[in-house]
Amino acid sequence: MKIHILSDNRTRKRNILAEHGLSIFIEHENANILFDTGQSDVYVRNAPEMGVDLRRTDCIVLSHGHYDHCGGLVAFSKSNHFPGIYAHEAAFEKKYAKNPDGTLREIGIPWPCDEHQGIKNNLIATNKNTRIAPGIHLCAEIPSTVPFEGVPVGFYCGNEENKAPDMMKDEQMLVFYGDKGLSVFLGCSHPGIVNCLNYAKKLFPDKKIHTLVAGMHLESATPLRLQLTIQHIIDMDIGMVIPLHCTGIFAICEMKRFLAERCHPLCAGDSIEL
Repeated sequence: MKIHILSDNRTRKRNILAEHGLSIFIEHENANILFDTGQSDVYVRNAPEMGVDLRRTDCIVLSHGHYDHCGGLVAFSKSNHFPGIYAHEAAFEKKYAKNPDGTLREIGIPWPCDEHQGIKNNLIATNKNTRIAPGIHLCAEIPSTVPFEGVPVGFYCGNEENKAPDMMKDEQMLVFYGDKGLSVFLGCSHPGIVNCLNYAKKLFPDKKIHTLVAGMHLESATPLRLQLTIQHIIDMDIGMVIPLHCTGIFAICEMKRFLAERCHPLCAGDSIEL
């Protein structure tokens, strides 16, 4: 398997663009998968610079219904026909985040599905566990299993009159089941990265987690939560960890410090064999 980071919060290469978002092109023997599309056409513009031909995409996975992971999907059709697009049915709910002054801003999918027939006609709704190809699964509705990862704070869903805390049931892991073990991909890990990893282990108990590629939403995590998270990753003996996007630069540095050669802080423009 080879992965290409098409869009991320950071970059360090000439002619490669960055934005607050995530998009990864995954080359696998059973399918070429575009995992998320960032918030704009950055991934489309970076792909040829990285030698990635998006016309080879067999399917698209939207990890959850936030603008920085789904906003760029409309740009895919400028040069390609849409393949199957896998999204949890709750991804298209109205979603909000709380501002420092207590007001709410919209952070959901920024394009109306009804106005983009190419997307609408190729949507494939997922639920708890969906097999999309041999050895490739999408796993959503991730349960809470550790006390230091509670309800995602500051996120809401619903209509204008009736908003409720967003439990992020639409966030789905992309899990590859291989000879080395499990390779787990996550967009933001809003339910908590340890909750996500525990769920993967529960669903596939006969395999260890070999690779973790994820935005982990640790940018504002407390020092204790970050310490517990890293300790869980160490205890799980995960062989390769690639922290991206919303993990946060401090959390990435701490992971590199404790995980050493097992941690690969990649960014937009980077490719790696897993």
